[in-house]
Amino acid sequence: MPPLRIYKDQTQTQRMKNLYLSFTLLAATLAAGTSTFAQTAKPRSGKASTAVHTWGPAAQPHQGPVTENRGGANDDCGTATAITVGTECTPATFDATDATESIPAVTCGNPPFTSPEANDLWFSFVATSAVTIMTVEGTGSFDPVLEWFTGPCDNLVSAGCADATFPQEDPPENTSETLTMATTSGTTYYARVYGYWSPVPTEFTFTLCIYSPSGAPANDLCSSVSPVALATGSAVTFTGDNTGALDTEGIGFGSVWHAFTISECANVVVDYCGTDPVFGNGLTSLFVGCPSTSVVGTDVFDQTTCAEGNASIFFEALPAGTYYYAVILDEANGAVGPYTIHVAASAPVDYCAASAATCDEAITRVTLGAIDNESACEDGVWGDYTAQSTDFIQTEIFPITVLNAPDASTPEGNSVSVWVDWNQNNAFCEGNEVTELTTDDGGLTFTGNIIAPIDALPGSTRMRVRMSYIAEGYVPASCGGADFGEVEDYTINVIQGNGIHEFNTLDWSVFPNPSNGDMTIRFAGKDAKVRIELFDVAGRTVHQEQRQLFNGQQVSLGLAGSVANGAYTLRLTSPQGRSEQRVVVQ
Repeated sequence: MPPLRIYKDQTQTQRMKNLYLSFTLLAATLAAGTSTFAQTAKPRSGKASTAVHTWGPAAQPHQGPVTENRGGANDDCGTATAITVGTECTPATFDATDATESIPAVTCGNPPFTSPEANDLWFSFVATSAVTIMTVEGTGSFDPVLEWFTGPCDNLVSAGCADATFPQEDPPENTSETLTMATTSGTTYYARVYGYWSPVPTEFTFTLCIYSPSGAPANDLCSSVSPVALATGSAVTFTGDNTGALDTEGIGFGSVWHAFTISECANVVVDYCGTDPVFGNGLTSLFVGCPSTSVVGTDVFDQTTCAEGNASIFFEALPAGTYYYAVILDEANGAVGPYTIHVAASAPVDYCAASAATCDEAITRVTLGAIDNESACEDGVWGDYTAQSTDFIQTEIFPITVLNAPDASTPEGNSVSVWVDWNQNNAFCEGNEVTELTTDDGGLTFTGNIIAPIDALPGSTRMRVRMSYIAEGYVPASCGGADFGEVEDYTINVIQGNGIHEFNTLDWSVFPNPSNGDMTIRFAGKDAKVRIELFDVAGRTVHQEQRQLFNGQQVSLGLAGSVANGAYTLRLTSPQGRSEQRVVVQ
């Protein structure tokens, strides 16, 4: 995800350290069937290797009893060491030399990490406020992983984790992790600490403290705020006071939170107009969800729109969803005390700008249908190739190839995404408007297939191709700036299809037929990612999904009760072609 950005004084945009919000809820919030990735060695190089402390629901919650004593004084939940919660960090030292694994390692971090083993020590605490902070600092090569739980030992539920940093190897340096927890006063919670064992550490001691700072604002946690509905063409106002705010989410500043929900694609402006005295610093990023799954950043802001010199931050083409904004505490730059922020939404009227600061990774060639464009990249320049176009027929498959610069400094860290404005609303917002390409040669060649949906509007529409360096934390976005990569725009001419046609280029069968809506597809074609669609007699899509299918695989469609009785067309589409069969639901 992109690094957070701050504004600072009237002339300077300053980058904060890269933020990897490692909320492992990410796997669950992606498309159904997406799995959490795990790796057994943390990266130690790259253009942006700095990570900060993280928290959030764990990707692999552990439920059930954890009571077996495995040899240490606090080696399991049942023998957890009780920690008294104070108002400040008072470290105590512990030794994990003889610890053993009580439950498997949690998958945690962004990118996600899973330790080869979790030789853990356990702790308990009784919360004294709505915010409790746990900080662990390892000694030497001990790289701590933190996880906390709700419920009793015989019914533990993982509530969050932290695993962001790793030790310097030469010479060894201490590493620390901080986990900020939304707690209920008087409730007992459990936590465990273990080391990430790759490489195997030479020291096993660490210091731990659990505390609840006094005086934090009521909206110090994003989980403490309720999103407000924001209709297109309207605005909402938030007021508050960030005095005493804590860095509960590890963004580098103390912060308080507000949230809004938009129901359709919109341009959004966040401004501090009316805040007195003027805030001299603030975020130019929005968080998606709470716990956050990604960050939406922008370089588009000014300090002239507000008469008194406060900042206005502009976000273009935000998809429908809930967004969280943090008002940071920065006393050195006057960002402290009472504040007023306004959030306004409007319909997009033109395509958003996109650019990159450095073309270390450049798009050198795009081939798609009649488009075959070789180009060079100039730093910070958006490539306007909208004069080049190709025809698309609704529902047809069109292969696309994008080449990276042969001298790219780190091609293995790149991604390529393609957006097409199928509904021609001057924005790349809808879920079916983006396609992520894949690479099999280390990031020099990216390929994929663009499919014009059956409801794509006929006529000319915009296509955007973006190469991004994702290893620096960027989630590819159609708008805004990036540090590395390139953006190019083209034109797609959508041609309306002739309705449903019979093609027999794929080998598959469906049974039973007729059915009650529950049917099974037996796939006999070449292994491929296959798009499965069901159309009614009017050509309307009543069901669609995409799966990786293998020769001989059977796929069940459980549509009983969700589709009406009648005749339908079941279509399978893959890079090898398209095939359709008539099915009856009764």
